[in-house]
Amino acid sequence: MRWRHSIAVAIALLALALAGCTETTRGSVPSPRNQKIADYAVTAYADDAIETLADLVQFATYHPPDLIYTENPEFQAMRSYLENKATELGFDFEDHGPLVVIGLGESIDRLGIVAHGDVQPADPTKWATDPFTLDTTSEPGRLVGRGSEDDKGPLACALYAMKAIQDRRVPLARRIELIVAWTEEWNWDPIRELLATWEPPKINVAFDANYPVVVAEKGWGQIKITFPKVQADGDPAASEAVLESFTGGSFLSQVPEDATAEISSPNADLESALRTAAKEHPAVDFTFSLRGDRLLVTARGLAAHSSVPENGRNALTHLAALLGRLDWPPTPAAQVVNFTNDLVGTGDYAEKFGGLAHSDSFMGRLTLTLATVKVSDSGDDDVVAGLSFRRPLGRTREEIETTIQTAIGQWKESSGTSGLSFETRVFDPYSATNAPQVPILLDVFRHYTGVLDAQPVAMGGGTNASLLPNGVSFGPSMPGEVYTGHTEHEFMTRDQFELNLKMYTAALAQLAGAS
Repeated sequence: MRWRHSIAVAIALLALALAGCTETTRGSVPSPRNQKIADYAVTAYADDAIETLADLVQFATYHPPDLIYTENPEFQAMRSYLENKATELGFDFEDHGPLVVIGLGESIDRLGIVAHGDVQPADPTKWATDPFTLDTTSEPGRLVGRGSEDDKGPLACALYAMKAIQDRRVPLARRIELIVAWTEEWNWDPIRELLATWEPPKINVAFDANYPVVVAEKGWGQIKITFPKVQADGDPAASEAVLESFTGGSFLSQVPEDATAEISSPNADLESALRTAAKEHPAVDFTFSLRGDRLLVTARGLAAHSSVPENGRNALTHLAALLGRLDWPPTPAAQVVNFTNDLVGTGDYAEKFGGLAHSDSFMGRLTLTLATVKVSDSGDDDVVAGLSFRRPLGRTREEIETTIQTAIGQWKESSGTSGLSFETRVFDPYSATNAPQVPILLDVFRHYTGVLDAQPVAMGGGTNASLLPNGVSFGPSMPGEVYTGHTEHEFMTRDQFELNLKMYTAALAQLAGAS
């Protein structure tokens, strides 16, 4: 554990950062020396890094609802693997509980590079092979597997970028600390609690987002709405069709790819009407099947990270739009469908949610995703809907919470829905536009991509960089490319993997290496 030593250290750090920025303006980043080190990293270690990625993918480090990460053997095994790998590569290793630190160098000044070892769940039925086995053959040129892009691929590249710098005996003005978190995809509170006692580096770069350099992140938010079992005034007529269930989605940070509705007592006219409407609704694929006396309607959309819902097609909202063409007797499923059509719709930007929509000139528009609809775990017939939103600057947390409460309250009253309850969690947007490493990272990106006008960007997703001083993100996803993390087809091309290794090495050598 390394503590703050004095104000002089901070002043020296700022002076070094400003010196790096001066070099950037002269077009000297990356330096010829650091370009050679970056080339060496790819030549010497690209295959080793991919082999390490294959090892990391095998650890199924997602978070089951009934097993905390500290008791999960997959996390324990990956932690041991990283400790052994650090020793093998000649690095030191520190275990701080919710994160581990793999270090190179002894300088008091420190550069943090941030990754995470946990991943989202994966549905094995949607993958060509086991999602927790790196697939390098079914799609030539691609490295397919859960974590290949988010975030085990970048983690493997970071390890071998450090190794290349060590091999070339670069004198380090800053100690490099690879910070690997275990709860990025689950709950950030353990890291927040750790930061009360552990002093992080003063400059931090996450390899967990987009290029060129992410300097601002929208604030994440969640709305959890419970629709209770409806106490009807009487049983529906035996011949009346009832929407018995409406479910879909896997987790809050994914645009749901699948949704299913179950209808009891369907008649031929109802089924015909839905089939006809489905043909006029091409955004998702609908299928119809009978199971006994019940009609199943399924929607197949396209999964995406919920921070970029425009990259996906939401099966839940489109199925709700189809079902909303008919009037249903009151059930929790019917209530969810009505709520979805009235307040969410099939758009991505909260256009219907009572004034919640807003935008910022740099961070962009607020996005809203109906991500999950599931039967409650409480054992009753309640249905729980989970919405994820990403908010830019422009509104206070209190304004956001009040807007949500007002919109849901007004809908509850106008729809006559009794017993509905909800809770919200709202976090603030993050900005680090003045972080001193940004000019250097931009010039590294410009040099290796030829995109000479590349500028800092904002994003909807959130990374642990936002918890750390001067935290920004540098890759691994290229501008204009669809981000595959959190989808059921996660991959990184080998070419991109090697480019990441090269740019990470050049960036670390430039930021940490003494001139």
